[in-house]
Amino acid sequence: VAAVVRAYRALPFVDRASLATGAQAAGAAAGATVMLDPSILTDLVESRRWRSIGRVASRRFRPLGRFGVLVQAELWRPVRHPSALVVWAALLLTTYAVAAALPGSAGPAQVVLGFLAAGRLTGGLRAVNRSAGLRRALGGGDTLVTLAHLVVPAVAVLVWYAASLPAVRSGVGVVDGVLVLGTVAAAYRAATRPPMTYGGAAADTPFGMIPVDLVRQVVRGPDVVGALVLVQMIWG
Repeated sequence: VAAVVRAYRALPFVDRASLATGAQAAGAAAGATVMLDPSILTDLVESRRWRSIGRVASRRFRPLGRFGVLVQAELWRPVRHPSALVVWAALLLTTYAVAAALPGSAGPAQVVLGFLAAGRLTGGLRAVNRSAGLRRALGGGDTLVTLAHLVVPAVAVLVWYAASLPAVRSGVGVVDGVLVLGTVAAAYRAATRPPMTYGGAAADTPFGMIPVDLVRQVVRGPDVVGALVLVQMIWG
C-alpha cells in the first residue's frame, strides 16, 4: 500500500526522459526472460551504474608488474562503487539469519549465498571475458588477465567461508577446502559464460521438446553450486 501511494504521488513528476529510461529497462528485462539470458538486463544495469558515478579521482598504481597492476585496478572497482560490498555483507547476515531460523538449512545457505556474494565481485572478470579487444589492450595473454581478475572473487570467497563458518559448524575440515575451491570455480564458470546460442540440440521427451544445449548454458555455474550443496549436506 505504501509503495502504491508513493508511486501515485510521484506521477506528476514523471517526464518523457523517465519514461524512455524505464521502457529501456523493461525491454531488457523482457528480453532477458524470453531469451533466458540474464546478461541482457545485468549489462544494462551495470552500464547505468558506472555512468551514474561520473568522474573519479585518478590514482597511481604501484609498479608491481602487469599482474599486480591489474589486481590493483580490480581492487579499486568495489571501492569506487561499494554496493557489491554492501550486498556481500547483507548476504553474510542472511546466512546467520537462516542458521538461527532453520539450522538444518545453514549448510546449503552458506554455499548458495556464498556463490551469490562472489558473483557480485566478478564484474571485471565478466568484462574481460566478453571483450577480446579489451584483453588485447591489456596485453599479457588471456590466462594472465583472467587470473588477475579472479584474485578478488577468490579472496572474497575465502573470507566469506571464514566469516560464515561459525553459523554452520565449529571446526574446520577438508570439506571446507572443497567448498571454497568449488565456489570459486562456480563463480568463474558463471562469469565466463559465453554468449547464448539457440541452435543447439534438443531432446524429445514425453513432456515435449527440451532444449538440452540451452539448459546446459543456463545452468553453467549453478550446476557446480548444486553439487556443492550435496557435498555440504552429505559430509558437512
